[in-house]
Amino acid sequence: MEKKRYSFIRGLGYLILGSICTILTAGLLLMALFCLAKPQEPAAPVEGAILDDFDMRMNHVTGDVLEGILDVEKIYWLHDADMVAPEPDPEKYGEAADPKELSDILKDAEKLLDGQSTIFTPQAQIRPDSKITYYLDDTILCITWQYQEGKAIYTYSEVKIAHPSQFRRFLSDGAFGSGKLYKATQMAADVNAVTASNGDYYAYRGYGNLVYNGQVKMAGNRYLDTCYVNAEGDLILKDYGPLYKWQDVERFVQDNDIRFSLAFGPILVENGKVVAKHFYAVGETDKDFSRSALCQIGPLHYMLVTVNRRGQDVTKFAIHLRDLGVDKAYALDGGQTSTIVTGDKLMNPVDYGGERQTSDIIYFATAIPDGR
Repeated sequence: MEKKRYSFIRGLGYLILGSICTILTAGLLLMALFCLAKPQEPAAPVEGAILDDFDMRMNHVTGDVLEGILDVEKIYWLHDADMVAPEPDPEKYGEAADPKELSDILKDAEKLLDGQSTIFTPQAQIRPDSKITYYLDDTILCITWQYQEGKAIYTYSEVKIAHPSQFRRFLSDGAFGSGKLYKATQMAADVNAVTASNGDYYAYRGYGNLVYNGQVKMAGNRYLDTCYVNAEGDLILKDYGPLYKWQDVERFVQDNDIRFSLAFGPILVENGKVVAKHFYAVGETDKDFSRSALCQIGPLHYMLVTVNRRGQDVTKFAIHLRDLGVDKAYALDGGQTSTIVTGDKLMNPVDYGGERQTSDIIYFATAIPDGR
């Protein structure tokens, strides 16, 4: 009896899957006919976006339909062209005073972590009287906490995501060169970030290699190290100098499938080794100032870090990051710009008691569609 029931369910699953495939095929044929009917339009970029969007939504629908019938893993992802990410589930956020309280959260995140270890552990030392903030769903784990060393206050936001598209960059008003400046907390709320950091404040300078949504927006990088983020979500760190002509940057972006870039620096850690430049074009790197960094720990595994109150020169900051166990680290704009936001809360003690308005953020988002 049980065998017949299983056969019936399996047959039903195949029938549903076959129907979805038929609908998908018909949809693709209709789109192909539509494109052929209008050969005069420059349809290549638009067609790609339509196909990507159709593919994404069909994957979401298929996963929902087959859940509980077939062993089909849901894979959610986002489009770079979408200005706003899905809204995080408020019930997935939590706070704790003791790192040991997150033991169950880390256990629940084992599938998402896929064998990787977190820098945060239940034995972590945290700043006295501070809270640990966390968020966990099937596509993202975020843990934000503070540590104090002397007068220096470090704020960490460790993130593991399921898909590279959840690692994102946002320019004010969603457009390059908008001229508008906003607080990082405001931009993070506008795009539904789970956690976010200030970016490179590109609008403050007229140089550096800036890539946004796969398109080169600015080139002429004779002074700044660049952090490129590719389609796999990996940081590709490049020293200033060799790659500065527009056509060379475009070729590099195409050859390496670059989604976006950051132009501030310097590079702090590469392959687990400190490589910080003590003297550098921006950021007064040889002096003690508040600092901000983007770090990569492993595949789709990152950490945002700031140090405030009593800052550090970049070499000391890089040594601290290396000792944490990060593989790569890149300096973002520092001083009063140094900001980490988790949910709708400013997490670090920003200089001079308030956020500086800036032109951009980087952030991590859930990929689960609204209402799921």
